[in-house]
Amino acid sequence: MDLEARKYQFIQELFNIHSESIIDTLERVMKREKEAYQALSAEHKMELDNRLKTYKNNPNDVLDWNDVKNDW
Repeated sequence: MDLEARKYQFIQELFNIHSESIIDTLERVMKREKEAYQALSAEHKMELDNRLKTYKNNPNDVLDWNDVKNDW
């Protein structure tokens, strides 16, 4: 069964749930998974912080997008 079919089947099963506690649990799981997926690793955060610091220290040291695009 492909992912789209599984999602459709899951949605159909949701309509048959009559317990609010089950819905609450599913919502918590989905929220936790979404947050985990969007969370940055420590390494990524450090890299972004370093890039931001470099930019703030040298705001004019940038490349023009058209120049970069033409070089590629």
